[in-house]
Amino acid sequence: MRSRLPPATSHLLCRPRLLVAVAVGLALSGSPRRAISAEDALVHEGPNGLKYTVTADGLSHIDLAGRTLATGGWYAWNAGPVWFGAGSRDVLAYGHYSRAVYAALVKDITSKTLEALGEGRARVRHEQPHVTAVYDYTFAGEDVTIAARIENRHPTASLAMPAMGGLRFTFARPPDGHMVVWHTSYLRHIGKAAFHPSHANRIGGSYAVDGAAGVGATPIETGLARTLLFWDYDHWAADQRQAVPVRWLTYVRAQPIPAGGAMTFKVRLRVSTRTDWRHLLAPYKAHFLATFGPVRYKADHRAMVVAHVNRNVEAIGPDNPYGFHGGFRRLDLPDQVKAFCDRVVPGLQAAGGQGVIIWGQTGEERRREMYRTDFDVIPPEVEANWPTLVKRFGDAGLAAGVCTRPGQVTYRLTWTRDGTMPISADEPAHLEMMWRRFDRMIRLGCTRFYLDSFGAHFGDVRIMQYLREKMGPDILTYAEHQCDAVLPYSGVYTETDFWAAGSADWAKEDQYRPRSGLRFLEVGRWLLGEDNVPVISRLYDRHGKIPEGFEDVRAFFFRNRMTPMIADYRIGEETEAVRALQAKYLSADGRHWKPSGRKE
Repeated sequence: MRSRLPPATSHLLCRPRLLVAVAVGLALSGSPRRAISAEDALVHEGPNGLKYTVTADGLSHIDLAGRTLATGGWYAWNAGPVWFGAGSRDVLAYGHYSRAVYAALVKDITSKTLEALGEGRARVRHEQPHVTAVYDYTFAGEDVTIAARIENRHPTASLAMPAMGGLRFTFARPPDGHMVVWHTSYLRHIGKAAFHPSHANRIGGSYAVDGAAGVGATPIETGLARTLLFWDYDHWAADQRQAVPVRWLTYVRAQPIPAGGAMTFKVRLRVSTRTDWRHLLAPYKAHFLATFGPVRYKADHRAMVVAHVNRNVEAIGPDNPYGFHGGFRRLDLPDQVKAFCDRVVPGLQAAGGQGVIIWGQTGEERRREMYRTDFDVIPPEVEANWPTLVKRFGDAGLAAGVCTRPGQVTYRLTWTRDGTMPISADEPAHLEMMWRRFDRMIRLGCTRFYLDSFGAHFGDVRIMQYLREKMGPDILTYAEHQCDAVLPYSGVYTETDFWAAGSADWAKEDQYRPRSGLRFLEVGRWLLGEDNVPVISRLYDRHGKIPEGFEDVRAFFFRNRMTPMIADYRIGEETEAVRALQAKYLSADGRHWKPSGRKE
């Protein structure tokens, strides 16, 4: 690998969409800082014909294996006003689409310089209206790290959402990968929910591949912050947006720079002929572990029983004051609690399972909200029977757990109905209130918790960090929605659907499809270790008939390193099959997947 400077040679300063002419010349090796003419360039050569070229426009050219992969430049701008409807347009607000943005920026740069800092390092400085941006480039092999210090010189207005980019990638075909992109009208609708970590942006790193070239992008040294790697289309016409193999890369932070303030934002790019996503996201994995660390809980992958005991408001009556399902699900009746344990405990124990999670332990509330945020407020009769249930499971070496809703609080919406609203991760009293609810259920013997409507928002990550610190490693939780940043603190709950061939446009063959996505789960395990992220799931919707002889869903779960959830009324029927599958795929303690558990 080497970085080198060309002799002073004129070259054409172009709009981002045009190819920049580059000349190569004298080697740069540990030399002191040197200002370079705007007509010159710094070239870093990596493996397999990789060349990064930096000019006074910034990172402006990427070649790989004899082809030009990207052209343009690297500039700072304000994505807030136009893309998100946030902040003042006085500070670098430009057009809707990336190509319009960067064409406008080039015209508005009043001064630009390129400086060599030594082997593999360069600095570019841009003066723009109200903004000074200094970019330090550091090259190593296939990677380039860009540290951008953006100073907002505007006297009164903040730079609402600092962004940088300007490289136009031309792929050999429409690229595959993890590439976030939405129309600006949708960005305005969802706002900060577009940023990682969120339900809409569940993985903080990004990659794009076309079969011969791969690009990985990683925000680095961010802490827990909202970041967005955005791969804009070259054209938004319906017949071109995905058909044209061109994307514009932009990095955005939801972290305003106040008037007179400055911040530094870092991103790392990896360009390679190795197109495996693990290689392209390796810098992201290092960043992720440095930011969030390892899992804080002890995973258990053994089978789980799911019990939905509440029915509906209409079931509430003199003989069923809490609206429970009938029979063994009447947790308010001592004899039915015994019947519940008699049904579930022996079968689960024989199957080698770990325990049960009960949905609806509060019964039905006439004011609605089926799974309550006040999940620890259980009817007096249920509370009186609860020690019996917990003891029966505990004596059998099994865990008991309940459904919770840790990200919200209930309030009176109308005279007859309740509503819910998010709690604030910034408010200590909110966090303490929620912990008191968990603490009460833990004191009642619960060690497993389903986290309803939770796990994929910025605030959820912070709430879960707080709860996990309180819980310690022996309490297991399973979030209904997920982003990668919540996985060090909580496991996953996902529902799995069967889709028959032709039941949807994309369903070319019969398949099971976890709603969290197999690739997301695979990435999560890769980030944190394949044994370390428990995923519980059950078969939910069937879109078409499952063919005779098609793979059993329990086998699908175990093969894909997921824990099957067995309905309480079916545990006796499934004991033998689950026990055999666990012996094949899991260690006896349920902590480790055997090699046979690898996805085929």
